[in-house]
Amino acid sequence: MKIGDLISHFSWDVGVDLGSNNTLIYLKERGIVADEPTMMARLKRKRWTGLSAPKTNQLTAIAYGFRAKEMLNREPRQIEVISPLKNGIISDLEAIESMISYHLRMVYEIPSKYPKIFKPRVIVGVPGSINDVQKRAVRASFLSAGVREVIMIEESVLAAIGVGLPVERTSGLAIVDVGGGKTEVNVISMGGVVVGKGSKIAGNSLDNNIANYIKMKYGILIGQNSAEKIKIEVGNLLENSEETKKVTLVRGRDLETGLPKSIKIGESEIREAIIMEVRKIVRLVSEVLDETPPELMNDILKRGILLVGNGSKIKGLDRLIEAETKISTRIADDPGMSVIKGCGELIENQNLLKTIKLISAY
Repeated sequence: MKIGDLISHFSWDVGVDLGSNNTLIYLKERGIVADEPTMMARLKRKRWTGLSAPKTNQLTAIAYGFRAKEMLNREPRQIEVISPLKNGIISDLEAIESMISYHLRMVYEIPSKYPKIFKPRVIVGVPGSINDVQKRAVRASFLSAGVREVIMIEESVLAAIGVGLPVERTSGLAIVDVGGGKTEVNVISMGGVVVGKGSKIAGNSLDNNIANYIKMKYGILIGQNSAEKIKIEVGNLLENSEETKKVTLVRGRDLETGLPKSIKIGESEIREAIIMEVRKIVRLVSEVLDETPPELMNDILKRGILLVGNGSKIKGLDRLIEAETKISTRIADDPGMSVIKGCGELIENQNLLKTIKLISAY
């Protein structure tokens, strides 16, 4: 038995989709074992020193994931709920290290056939638009949390693998990844990104637009969680929807009286609130296609454009892109799981990992 095979028996191979809104964990031969919000609740820092009391990070962290999200906008004065990633980029290094350590501790509590005495190897998806400094921050965060080896691969490549597309071939694939904090449009060939662009316009910015629209039109203040719920329930980008016009009840604080107030919001108003931002995403797709080599355009015309990420679930986005580009556009099955499924495929298929790692890994 080779030394690498021996180590693999006594350590975990872990896949991580580190998103702005959600973090997903995949374990070899176990599948997806965690899907939690990328949030952390901790004692509030003293602004004049930059430190919190006590200093030790493990003691200041109060909750992670779903427990932290439940505390958002409900926390006491001495506690803050933060998201360590903004637009797919690490914004709080100490917090992200603490959160990764928390997830790895949960992983090592899972029973296994062999005792896990070696540090884990991690495959993590990263945005293709981040620079070298941001890549080093991702690597340093995982190494500080106790990881043996960090393999970073573009999220678009992982998403294509996760939906079963032949990324290792020379044919071109167009992937539009609409996440919570960022949107990326990439053309993939031979396991790597040929041309791509990113934008900060994504799910979170659409939620902010909805909240601002309701504030300006009705004078009602709502939170981001409420805006996200409205987007999911009645968000529709199609002007003449054949479906029944949906209406949802919105509760918030009246800015004039300061008292609770309820109103009804329909599909047309949500479309009015977000359509300008969505058109910027559509324009980004057109810009990437304009820069795509002509040899790959024929493959894209045959295969079409694939939408992945939870942000692609909003109704009508695929039809808007198709109308603008004149290229068949479809949404992946379970688009929010595409990246983590790609991590899992590489963990289970070492030959494919060697090919992709050679081209895409940093």
